[in-house]
Amino acid sequence: MIIIETRGKRVSIRKANTDDLREAAYMLLMLVPLGKTTTYKYLAEVLGVHPRVIARFMALNDNPIVVPCHRVIMSDGRLGGYSLGGPEFKEKLLRLEGVKIVRGRIPREQIIDFEDLLK
Repeated sequence: MIIIETRGKRVSIRKANTDDLREAAYMLLMLVPLGKTTTYKYLAEVLGVHPRVIARFMALNDNPIVVPCHRVIMSDGRLGGYSLGGPEFKEKLLRLEGVKIVRGRIPREQIIDFEDLLK
């Protein structure tokens, strides 16, 4: 718990726990439109965690179509894994959404960098 003082009042702020971070990752992911992707690294940078934490959050996603974790890819443009049917199914979903995949990678113009988006 962090205590800060503002306008003469003491206010306590709870540090984010794992569930809070996972929920924040899912909310950010919901901002990625059809035909676009983002990376584990970009999500991790916004939330101040390691990209493997984001990968774990995506693997724990209970609603993998509603919360579109298939839109999260590796920073080099490769697809990475997918808990619902593996990378082949992830590729099919992305292609259905209009994402172009060239030699197993997503082109840079189809990857959203949240740092740029949030500036």
